[in-house]
Amino acid sequence: MKLSWKGPRFIPLRYRYIIMTACMLVFLLSTLAMVIDFLQSRTIRRQLEKRGLAIAQSLAATSISDLLTYNYVALERTANRAAQDPDIVSVIFHDKEGKVAGFSGRPDLQNTFLDDTISRKILTSQQPIIQPVSLQADNQSGLDIAVPVFPPGSDERWGMVRVRLSLASMYLQIGQIKWVILIIGFIALVFGTLVSTWTARRITKPLDKLVSFTQEAARGNLSQEIRIRTGDEVQVLASNFDVMIREIIAHREQLETQLLEIKRLQRYTEKLLTTMNDGLLTLDMTGKISTINPAAGLLLDIIGDRPVKGQQASHTLINYPALNGYLQQVLEHPGDRNPQEIQLRGENDDRSILISSSILRDRKNQPQEIILNLHDITTLKKLEASMRQAERLAALGTLAAGMAHEIRNPLSSIKTFVQLLPKKIEKPVFLEKFQRTVPRELNRINALVEDLLDLSRVPKYVYQSTHLKTLLEQALDATDAQLQAGHIQCRFEIADDMPPVRADANQLARAIHNLIRNAIQAMPQGGMLRIIAYFHPGDPSQAEPGTAGVDQVIVVFEDTGPGISAAEIENIFNPFFTTKDKGTGLGLAITHKVITEHGGQIEVESALGEGSRFVVYLPV
Repeated sequence: MKLSWKGPRFIPLRYRYIIMTACMLVFLLSTLAMVIDFLQSRTIRRQLEKRGLAIAQSLAATSISDLLTYNYVALERTANRAAQDPDIVSVIFHDKEGKVAGFSGRPDLQNTFLDDTISRKILTSQQPIIQPVSLQADNQSGLDIAVPVFPPGSDERWGMVRVRLSLASMYLQIGQIKWVILIIGFIALVFGTLVSTWTARRITKPLDKLVSFTQEAARGNLSQEIRIRTGDEVQVLASNFDVMIREIIAHREQLETQLLEIKRLQRYTEKLLTTMNDGLLTLDMTGKISTINPAAGLLLDIIGDRPVKGQQASHTLINYPALNGYLQQVLEHPGDRNPQEIQLRGENDDRSILISSSILRDRKNQPQEIILNLHDITTLKKLEASMRQAERLAALGTLAAGMAHEIRNPLSSIKTFVQLLPKKIEKPVFLEKFQRTVPRELNRINALVEDLLDLSRVPKYVYQSTHLKTLLEQALDATDAQLQAGHIQCRFEIADDMPPVRADANQLARAIHNLIRNAIQAMPQGGMLRIIAYFHPGDPSQAEPGTAGVDQVIVVFEDTGPGISAAEIENIFNPFFTTKDKGTGLGLAITHKVITEHGGQIEVESALGEGSRFVVYLPV
């Protein structure tokens, strides 16, 4: 196998290193040269400015008497003598009025006014001033340094002394420094390039050897031994590559062992699927059966598993519409689902199946297969039915005890009046009290019996499309007087997107009325009743009541009463259980029955001192 480079132009590492080092040296030396040039120019310029200012101040001190006496001849002589300095281009004296009192080399300008911009600016200044100028003689840059002259003890300016300096010497010195920097930089560049070339060869030589080893390894020659001794990262790389080659050889041997282990695990899995009691069924995303174990075949009355592999599950399981519906939901909305109970109706018997599903995904997290677990809970359901029967018998005993307690009080009153009737029949007061008390107690017993009949009889509901907003408003209107009498404020909040529910309006209104009346009775000292109703869309991956499994309308009743303890919440929906001084304890039991008969659920959240919250879930 021959390696070939496919990509951008190949540039050896040593050349890359040399070019990079040379570019770095050029950049550093250029930056250093510019910085030195800037600093040196600024330093020399400042020295010239200080020198020119010192000369001007010295001339001002020596010529003050000549300016005061208007001795233009002496001033001219002083200017010519000072201008003999090679760096001084000219010296100018201005008198008090601004006229030229002395100009070195230009006697023709004596007693005249200089009208250039620099002169006008200098003649208006009261302080020493330094200005850059262009010397017309040789077209070079220079400095015009002016110092005002003041007589001793006076603030009145009596003239100006100007010294013009040439910057030619400064530029000559700067040019010499540049040449020195250039020569030193060139020497440093050559030396740095030679050093980088030597360093690059030292680094790339073992790398070239390592590249040849990798080419041999790519051809399949894994028996070579790599020996590189450089004492740096290249040696570590070569050592790691050698270790990698040894590991590849070891992995090759391990793969054969792992292949045998995989085959053993495959046989173990097949045996496990054969012997497990739960049914296991896998489908691909098109709905075709991929795997089915014997337990699933027996549970679904499918003899043998090979004839059904690759067939559509909807055709194979056509006799089980509930299971087919579940599979259709899973295929339309892939996702892990909690166990759900379905009924399989067969020719001889019906079976209850607890079914759950999981999604097997590929590396891109895309659904690949659906795994179904079928657990036969028919025997468990029968056991639960027996336990519920025992619970009903126990509840019947509690119901009988509660009923006996509720009936005993009115019967005691009736018995007392009946016993006293022969003795006090002629007393009008007794008869009036008899006629008032006995019918009342009989009505009380009759209402109790009616409530018990409503709780126990099989309901005959008339379901129709019902709007909860209307029922809630009617219940609030009916209890408005009780709310005002109990000093209870009511806040009613209902969403605009509330869909109708399928319900018996009379029975559902009764349940709502019981919840509102229960909240009123829980707040004898007044408080706040809050009723909230809204729509909650369902999640197809869930199917449990009271959760987000189906589209629901949720109604919340919140009060600010004393709250309910945890022990009382467990029995709050039991018949004849009440925490009030008056009441039979059947209102919430009937409410619970009405809500559950509508396929809904009611939950209670409360704590002592924090009020109570009843939440009603009704499917849309």
